[in-house]
Amino acid sequence: MTYESITLTAYQPSENSLLKPFQVLHVPNELRAAFAEAHRSGLSDTPEDQVKTFPIRSLNALLPLAAPDVISVGRRVSMEDDVPWLYAHHPVDDRIVRGLLGVWLLGMRGEEDLREHAYDLLMRTALPWRTKFADLAGRTLSDGETAQPEPPLYHLLPDYVARLIQRHGEFRGVNGPWSFLETPTTDRRAELVSWPPRGDLSETPGALFSYVITITVQTVPFTSQFRLHMRTGVRRWVTEVNAQGTVYTAGRSASVHVITDTQWPGVSGDSTRIAIHRLRYDSRRAEHTWRAIDRPDLLPAASLVRSAVDAADLGKNPRKYLEGLAGIRAGIPHHATMGTHGVGAGLMSADRVPLMAWIDEALFPEFTRAPACRRAPWPAKPSNAPKKLLAPRKVAEADRVRILEHKKAEQAAREAVERRRLLREALEGAPLVARVHWQEEATRDALVTSLSSLLDLPAPDSADETLIWRTPELDVILQVRSTGDIGAALEVSAAKTPSNKQLGEAIAKRRSEIVDAMNDEEGPRPLVALVEIEKDFKIKSSDSKFAVRLGYAGAGVITQFLQTAVDKALIKNRPHRAKMAWIDAFRQLGALRVPLHTFVDTLPGDLQYVAVWMAKRRKDGPTRQAIRQLLAIRVRPADGVRGVSGWIEDERRWAPYPEYLLWLAKGVDSHASADEIAADDEAAEGGTQSSFSQWDKEQKNLQRRTAAFLRPLLAQLRDRPTLFMVHAQNLRGGWPWLNNGMVMRDHIWVDDGAPVPVALWGDRLRLLRVRDSSRDETPQWYATDGNHGIPAGLWPLTEAHGERVFYSSADRPGTAKKASIKARKEGVRTDRTGKEVRDTDKNAFNPNLLEIAVLACRRGEEPGEWAACVHQLRHAPDIDAPLALPFPLHLAKKAVEYVLPNPKDGA
Repeated sequence: MTYESITLTAYQPSENSLLKPFQVLHVPNELRAAFAEAHRSGLSDTPEDQVKTFPIRSLNALLPLAAPDVISVGRRVSMEDDVPWLYAHHPVDDRIVRGLLGVWLLGMRGEEDLREHAYDLLMRTALPWRTKFADLAGRTLSDGETAQPEPPLYHLLPDYVARLIQRHGEFRGVNGPWSFLETPTTDRRAELVSWPPRGDLSETPGALFSYVITITVQTVPFTSQFRLHMRTGVRRWVTEVNAQGTVYTAGRSASVHVITDTQWPGVSGDSTRIAIHRLRYDSRRAEHTWRAIDRPDLLPAASLVRSAVDAADLGKNPRKYLEGLAGIRAGIPHHATMGTHGVGAGLMSADRVPLMAWIDEALFPEFTRAPACRRAPWPAKPSNAPKKLLAPRKVAEADRVRILEHKKAEQAAREAVERRRLLREALEGAPLVARVHWQEEATRDALVTSLSSLLDLPAPDSADETLIWRTPELDVILQVRSTGDIGAALEVSAAKTPSNKQLGEAIAKRRSEIVDAMNDEEGPRPLVALVEIEKDFKIKSSDSKFAVRLGYAGAGVITQFLQTAVDKALIKNRPHRAKMAWIDAFRQLGALRVPLHTFVDTLPGDLQYVAVWMAKRRKDGPTRQAIRQLLAIRVRPADGVRGVSGWIEDERRWAPYPEYLLWLAKGVDSHASADEIAADDEAAEGGTQSSFSQWDKEQKNLQRRTAAFLRPLLAQLRDRPTLFMVHAQNLRGGWPWLNNGMVMRDHIWVDDGAPVPVALWGDRLRLLRVRDSSRDETPQWYATDGNHGIPAGLWPLTEAHGERVFYSSADRPGTAKKASIKARKEGVRTDRTGKEVRDTDKNAFNPNLLEIAVLACRRGEEPGEWAACVHQLRHAPDIDAPLALPFPLHLAKKAVEYVLPNPKDGA
């Protein structure tokens, strides 16, 4: 069925003003000054006049535990402005507020006598709640004509809407009513969870789940009204333990949802929120314990979770606490790393549509659904996309199967010849020398078979360690070896977490072993190595994948990894994984087919694409080295395999893609500070920060580095029509102009001055930005008509002439192709054969949209054609499923695998 429009799970205020009362807490001037003096005393390396904000992240971490009905409005608050720190729908007990501020204060760095003075003053100072009206529809328009909500609305509006939904009554599902409670969050969203969890729908005994509704405030570029995005899904609950008799949390802390039959201390009326605490596993004691975020200074009455639930017992008996114990329920959300679950992940559209209809009723008349989006008129796939094979309908079934098999064989043969030709061009006529390192014989066989199939080579008649094929287009040499010590765990201490120096030395040793072994070998050196390696290492820090990649890169060899098949799913998918490993290896060698757009009559014939991506490695990453490194990939479709290259910044030149990957592994461009990385991680759409804070200093440093990268890159693009594309969430920390509140049509900002017309950087430059669903920045969706399917296509935000914003949706992945459009998490349905079917255990395909914003194009051009071109770039000829990002950005993101900073001396 062809769907012509889609419905977004997004809402807009119905009126221009929506005044609502809140209780607010202002910190009195004298107390705020004492807090400021104590805080500044702990920042000896920062001039006092540059410290203008309080970091209250630790306070925000306590709120969900001790005061779940209190709303915080940011990560920082000004020391000077008399703005509210906390909001609530009703006054909260003064003891709890003092306890929270006391814990926060005593946790500061700073002189002890100043902190004690501030603490004593806190205990003597009145902290009254006052009524304040907030306009929940309040907004301003940016210079680019984008609606900007008043900053507190990012926190207040989701919370208000969550209460509207929660108080609307029960949602009537197929198997009975569902009630919702609020769960407090520490970021800019609100969340509702159906409570108590239900287990009557799964065929697996004891498998429990809840519905989840997440609410965020979002903006859309060049749009005069902001939106609420409503994301719906399921939360599965842990009820089983592992073989060791405890909940497996994979070394991470896990959230615990807790609800009590009694009122929260100091709160008037019944609580409508679930409290959140964090559970962690103490390996020394071999049991779970609470994460130490609350201190002894916090009133025992406010630490309800700690006093009522035994962490060690919860880790051993999760079902007991989830079902209820002494008036308390405590539930641990299931994570994919914990293993399989009797309830499938995700929510089907047959569940989402009635749930959204119920939310429509709850929010009306204050909020209404955003307008539907109609399908764009341009082709959705590139000209070289694989054609769907069809057989005549009016023939016997056996003949249809025979005809289709014949067509598939012919198509595979054509594609194999094309791959051999591409490899020959990429290797400039040299043979393809590849190496396979295997741990399991089945993996070895699958890799050999997949290579034979992809290149249409005869199956080998022996299990020799070296296999040779000769074809008219390409000679192939395959070296087959056991993984052996190459992929063994790194030599680090099993008794404790290794230091950065120890880990660096272990990585350096493995790197040098690989380089030495390659130098000592006789015969042709491989160009690419496919390495089968453990899926999980017993000691996480001993994972050797990164050392292997660095070692082979040092020898001039690119790498591709396969995981050992440790479960049924990996065993079943081994042939497919082997095939995709080779395709990824060909991609790294530069032998790839670029999607060719269909706009040959309107877009420039010599068009090139340039994609910029920021690689981000944190201190807790695989090599324990923090780095921010900008990458740029150029794709020139008309130049064939030589048309894909990477920008070597210090030499200001473009290098072939495989050379670029190896250059990245050398660690050129060094480390970013931890503060700079934290600054980038905190940068978010619509956020407000002090321009004098340490955060702001580090952020500006990151922005200067980004501008220094972009200026010469943009300057050398003047000679050819260029579509320059970036990913908003990835790059806007370093390039703040990408924020919705700063973008302007047909302008660009790189320097410290004002945005300038893009033509000043060359009249051949077009700019395009994509956003994905991270941070819920794009809404969920489903088809407006018919059975509410989830069709692929391009959807303009409006039908207005010259629209700049579009949504790109892709086909369902292969794993969900056979899923029924009528499937749903609850209830029993009847299929077309009359058979009763239960879908609770099936995974659902989450309908995430990619937003395409055409920021700049030439006068008279149709922005929709540029958006359609980018949508077509999601369909790579060599990859079965649509890409999450357009092809050039996909290549740039994949190149991050080679950004593995590590000290050369292991220090």
